[in-house]
Amino acid sequence: MKKNRLRNGLIFIGILVVLLTRYNKDYEYSPNYEIVEEVGHEFAKYSEGKVFIGTKRELIGLIDEIGENDIVVIDQRRYNSDPNMRIVDSYKVKDKEIRNEILEIICKYEEKYPTVWDRTIETMRLEWYMHNVSFLFNHQIDRTGDVDLDNDDEEYYNIKLLNKILRL
Repeated sequence: MKKNRLRNGLIFIGILVVLLTRYNKDYEYSPNYEIVEEVGHEFAKYSEGKVFIGTKRELIGLIDEIGENDIVVIDQRRYNSDPNMRIVDSYKVKDKEIRNEILEIICKYEEKYPTVWDRTIETMRLEWYMHNVSFLFNHQIDRTGDVDLDNDDEEYYNIKLLNKILRL
């Protein structure tokens, strides 16, 4: 019981410190990605590698092409009661600009292959950021290592004030 309270207190303090240190930083976003759309290969290139998007079955066939800095996004928008885009090992992406590039690429993918999946980029930024902070503090690492951008979480992460404070 005391261990859980201490852990939760440390997580809260850590999040508070992160919030306060980021509050006054100026930020100018300059995206650096290109949509490639090679059939059977990556969907896009971002500043540090490639972004592969597809179903699990499609991505398994590309396992030999995926490099260390490449991003893998599992498209679970059609075969799920709660449409979802899952970014595998999302905790590895710590740079805000790179997260933004990847999220914009995911939005371009949804434009090209539309479904009922419906997320705003602001809520996806906040959800990914919160997953990374949770992972950093070893909080439910089995759940926070990947970020699941599902429809049900749109309302949960729609916190405009927090987005503004964090400047995501």
